[in-house]
Amino acid sequence: MTLNVHAYTLRPSFRAALLGFLVHHNPFYLLSALSMLAGCYALNSGLAARTGDLPKLLALLGVLNAYEAILIGLGLYLIRRRGIVRDGRTLLLLQAAFLVDLAFLDAEVGSVSVRTGCLLDVLVLTLALLKAGVVVRALWGRVPRQLFAFVALQLGVLFLLPSVFTQFRQHQNGNVTPGQFYGAWWVVGALMILYELQARFLRHEAAFDTGLRLFIRRLYVALPLTSIVLHLSLLHWVYRVPFVAGDLSPLLIGAAFVLGRSAHASRGDIRLIRMLMPLAAVILSAEHAPAWRLPLAARFDLTPTLLVMGMAYVTIVYCFFFARALRLLVGAVAVALLVLFGPTLDQIVAGVVWTWERGMVAFRWLADRSAIEWGLTAMGAAFAFLALGAGISLRKEPVTEPVAASE
Repeated sequence: MTLNVHAYTLRPSFRAALLGFLVHHNPFYLLSALSMLAGCYALNSGLAARTGDLPKLLALLGVLNAYEAILIGLGLYLIRRRGIVRDGRTLLLLQAAFLVDLAFLDAEVGSVSVRTGCLLDVLVLTLALLKAGVVVRALWGRVPRQLFAFVALQLGVLFLLPSVFTQFRQHQNGNVTPGQFYGAWWVVGALMILYELQARFLRHEAAFDTGLRLFIRRLYVALPLTSIVLHLSLLHWVYRVPFVAGDLSPLLIGAAFVLGRSAHASRGDIRLIRMLMPLAAVILSAEHAPAWRLPLAARFDLTPTLLVMGMAYVTIVYCFFFARALRLLVGAVAVALLVLFGPTLDQIVAGVVWTWERGMVAFRWLADRSAIEWGLTAMGAAFAFLALGAGISLRKEPVTEPVAASE
């Protein structure tokens, strides 16, 4: 009898716990997003992005954008009208994952053809900017220009990247070079550097954001960049171009800049990490450099190692010697110009040897002079120096008041 009572009393508590979990965490939004991602992956593999499948790709894009519109509308309604911030934030987080093409649908679209892929990329980019603008406009009451411009730049790189590599492949007999991938990794590093520069030199909008706004700002800044890294890594596999450790150098340089936005940037361990990142970038580039070379002058080629060394110098100057950055950077530019367009090492050695020989000839000539010749030379020099002194004195303004004899 007692066992039946316990069994009866435990059953409602389990139901209450399960119901409380479902109400508090509401996992159905996540299950819905995972189902949509699974459907996109399955359809991507089935469509194979052929030209004849373009209507199917457009239909898939339409379904995905309709799903995102529902996520945005429901999320903003829960936040603005019902005050249910937790569920609304979850919906906006899931929508941001589809916004930055974590379903990898744009990679299929960009591989259709160069012209068609570019047109579809522009269409997808326009829709993405429209969706991002709706979210930030609803949460901020306006469109933060600094945030929106940076998000638009990242989304532009993300959506146009597959079409750019398709263009490379068509002009190079179906091949994409490691140097082109290395340039793409530098685009990612440049985005990270640009984020730090615009936050430092422009009005930092994030200083006024808290709560949900700060969450969305960080999400819209970090998630597109993460998606670009994932897409670029996937393109390495698609085009059979090996990924080497030297490709990480631009990311390490960019991360050293981005750490300046950390609230703990002045801590000793963070400063040490920022110092070690450029050095690690140089080591990786020197040990495992990608096959890339850029001719700059008749006798000089820019290699990955030299490029990373220069950027590492700029990073260290910016991070630790910002007060003297102008003088240090100008000096570095002067040295670089001297290396590029100045005399070569053989020319410098030849100039030193010529100067030494002419100096020794002049020294022997002076050593062979007699005392009379030296005396006459010294007297001539005395008159010359006297003339120079008189010329300087006569060029001075005359004194208007008479000077006393005692003075």
